[in-house]
Amino acid sequence: MADNAGRLRGGRKGRAGSMSGLGPEGEKVRVARIGALLEIVIAHPPVNALGAALRAGLAAALDQAEAGDAAAVLLRGEGALFSAGADIAEFGQATAAPSLSALCSRIEDLPIPVVVLLSGPALGGGLELALASHLRLATEAAQMSLPEVHLGLLPGAGGTQRLPRLVGGVAALDLMLSGRVIGAVEALAIGLIDRVIPTGTEAVPAARAAALALAQAGTWRRSGELRDGFRDVGAYRAALDAARQARAGARLPAPGRIIDCVEAALLLPLEQGLAFESAAFGDLLAAPESAGLRHAFRAERAARRLPPAVARIEAPVPQRLAIWGAGGAAATLARRALQSGLAVMLADPQREALVAALEAIAAAQEAEVQAGRMTPAARDADWARLAPAIGPARLGEADVVITTRDDLVLPAPRAVLALGVMPPPGGMALSLVEQAQPLAELVLEGAPPARAALAVALARRLGWQVIPVGPGGPVSAALATALAEAVAHMEARKVPRAVIAQALSLAGIAGEGRGGRPSAVEEVIARRCFGAMANAGARLIEAGVARDAAVVDTVAIAAGIVARWTGGPMHQADRRGLLVLRRDLKVWAAEAPALYAPAPLLDRLIGEGRSFAA
Repeated sequence: MADNAGRLRGGRKGRAGSMSGLGPEGEKVRVARIGALLEIVIAHPPVNALGAALRAGLAAALDQAEAGDAAAVLLRGEGALFSAGADIAEFGQATAAPSLSALCSRIEDLPIPVVVLLSGPALGGGLELALASHLRLATEAAQMSLPEVHLGLLPGAGGTQRLPRLVGGVAALDLMLSGRVIGAVEALAIGLIDRVIPTGTEAVPAARAAALALAQAGTWRRSGELRDGFRDVGAYRAALDAARQARAGARLPAPGRIIDCVEAALLLPLEQGLAFESAAFGDLLAAPESAGLRHAFRAERAARRLPPAVARIEAPVPQRLAIWGAGGAAATLARRALQSGLAVMLADPQREALVAALEAIAAAQEAEVQAGRMTPAARDADWARLAPAIGPARLGEADVVITTRDDLVLPAPRAVLALGVMPPPGGMALSLVEQAQPLAELVLEGAPPARAALAVALARRLGWQVIPVGPGGPVSAALATALAEAVAHMEARKVPRAVIAQALSLAGIAGEGRGGRPSAVEEVIARRCFGAMANAGARLIEAGVARDAAVVDTVAIAAGIVARWTGGPMHQADRRGLLVLRRDLKVWAAEAPALYAPAPLLDRLIGEGRSFAA
């Protein structure tokens, strides 16, 4: 590397903390000259997303580093995070210069050392910036991930080429195929970062000192030139073979393309590998699976939005839950609440029902202990927080009450969730769909905002995915009914059940789907099913049960009615085109008018030139 002694001797003096903005990008990227060090701070809350304006700011800061006499660069994020990565809103649009990939290459090729300090999350493109730097430091609170696979994509700014050079094929494939988050200790162990700054040490001064020390040493390592990860070529190739075999016949293309890129890192020089990665990224970006996954990501964030009057309240986290009614789902609810650390009162007017629920809880916990998923101490702690009661006298002691009975009487107002029954005045209807993360449709309308906020806080503590909906649902039941009726209609028309099952599997309906090309008949079956659900979704929106198409799609995915990569029935309708969908519905309505007669919302959207997502 170039000798930096002159820069170190001749660097301008600057007081620590002196900042200079970079024109219109000054709010997103801040630059400080501290002696011979140029410090670049990403300051674009809330997540330091690497959008076009921020990338332009970083490029301007690198211009300053190259044109001036700085001896080293320190790159860090403001506050408790580095960067959550690319701005997903820009995907599918023309990329404004500089691209993130070009920015990473420029960092790697800079003639002075670039040290990155990771504190908090460094995700996706944020981690790729770090991979291009010459020394990677992290606080103990740092979290690192390349989660692009969850959007049907791959790391497109050099991550598939630089990461394997640092950590090898096994670790690189693990991180990129799973998208999992790792901490600083694991990152250091696999070679992803170079040093962990221990708790108690001021991270920024330590990183500044490390950057100047690296400049003083006069040599540093560029990730693209490293071969550390290729030391054991046999293990590397074995990891590639195992990953391909594990995903043979998989429905989504992104994992296979990630494996191809990791193989390219072994076989190709860096520049050719980057070109290979760029082409693969472009292919995936244009794929319908990625479009569906990106839509699902955006739809979920929109669907979870609470009414403003509820969102502005910071409710305390509930500590005590009462369940009125020991039948039905009460035992499962009680177990989940106990596992979440809540004190639970399980009450019922009938002793027999209460005893049966307690026995069910005990049996389920004993099975968990026998399977090694629960310790005896945890079981005993749960039982210590469980209080059975006959009658409703003590329900008022709880922060929140869930009732599965329609005879609830409380001595004083409380936040009440009604599961499967009509809610009392001021209460909230609750619908649950048990999945890996249970889906909770909550009708907050009509409840005092403070009680609604408390109910939401309880639901989140229980690990539920909360979707606010209007009365008249549940949305999940209406969509599942539409799908079941579409299938029943086709069976009544003598379409073989096996053919229907094959079509649904290929289309990602009622399952995650599998690879394969559908026949013409199977495509029609899938279109009829998606059409029925989209029509039902439009009716739900018209009735105020679902706030918008984002709610319909999110519920359909969260309830397991369609696979996430489909984006949901409303997204599928938009992709097909509302004019085409309305034409199809009119044809099918001749056979099943109750199911397929087009919802008036379709006519309105078509007349306004809009889509469900617009």
